[in-house]
Amino acid sequence: MEEEKSEVRNMETRIFEAAEELFLNQGYAKTSTGQIAKLAGCNQALVHYYYRTKDNLFDLVFESKVRLVVNNILAVDSPEGNLDSKIAGMVGAHFDYLKQNPKIIPFIFNELSTNYERLQSLIAKLQQYPQSLLTHLKADLKEGIEKGLVREISEIDLLLSIASLNVTPFLIMPFFQKALNLSDKELDIALEKRKAEIIETVLSRLRK
Repeated sequence: MEEEKSEVRNMETRIFEAAEELFLNQGYAKTSTGQIAKLAGCNQALVHYYYRTKDNLFDLVFESKVRLVVNNILAVDSPEGNLDSKIAGMVGAHFDYLKQNPKIIPFIFNELSTNYERLQSLIAKLQQYPQSLLTHLKADLKEGIEKGLVREISEIDLLLSIASLNVTPFLIMPFFQKALNLSDKELDIALEKRKAEIIETVLSRLRK
């Protein structure tokens, strides 16, 4: 019985991972359930059995990727360390995650730009994020503002600044790499330099 349950979970995971790979590489429109089934090593009937429709499967993949991007900003939100070190850690961790997963940002932007309803649905789901995830950051900002160490800013505005600054390089760097004929090593050096500049930019904007 346990072995059967394990096989079911394994097949469900294989289908999800196959869909994830195809959606990231070629987008929603160019991916079919037949391609997903072939990559997962099953038939189309099983894809529909576990996930009903391609839309349902795509929404699960898409939402999981967006949540990973958001969670990697919040992951360093902890009660330890001073405000500068915490924010530098948040910016760096988020940037490194995007660097290790370069297909995620183009994937998200492409799908949002072609499906307004999906954007609205995503916003509604993200609004359900537990506010407790921001507890430490909110408290630290409040303390810094009261002590006159940082300017008046909300935790949401700060996170939006971090996200927008970190995301931009991964939208434009592929074009720069081709246009300037940069090697992967040269691109890596450029990205690390950009990360340091973003950290300094975020911190300098906080200071009064």
